[in-house]
Amino acid sequence: MKSKIVIISVIAIILIVLLSTILCLSQFHFDFSQDYRSIEGYENIVFKDSWSGQCFRLCTWGLIKTENDTEFEDHRNPDESSYEYRLLSEKTDAEMWQVDQIVSSPDGKYILYVERVYLGTGVTDDDDVYFKVYSIEDGTSTTIYSGYRQFLLVDWK
Repeated sequence: MKSKIVIISVIAIILIVLLSTILCLSQFHFDFSQDYRSIEGYENIVFKDSWSGQCFRLCTWGLIKTENDTEFEDHRNPDESSYEYRLLSEKTDAEMWQVDQIVSSPDGKYILYVERVYLGTGVTDDDDVYFKVYSIEDGTSTTIYSGYRQFLLVDWK
């Protein structure tokens, strides 16, 4: 009987340590969707907290801390005359006034964009934020990460 209690206690401790490690590494940026895996080069997408400067990358449970990128490029306030902006406005259901970042993939096959959807509660910055990738080849949009008030910058290396 004592050995069962010891085994259960050890398993519980291991699970707590594992969960704590995940929480610590991700800083609570959770999203268990695996849709991003269909995007070629997704591992080179970098998310950055503009306040702390901390960078993140996609992983199985959402985002995980990574080394800070000194060459991170800010893609806010996209150029409305750019090819990418016009393509997104024509081919996606995105409300372009809600799109605040647009980044082309290095190979030119995809466009990463960030759409902030205001929830209308009257509170400032009360947005759901969707990080989406539009495939130029097949015309589909894939949400690679999303979250409430996840105001992160993006870059694609």
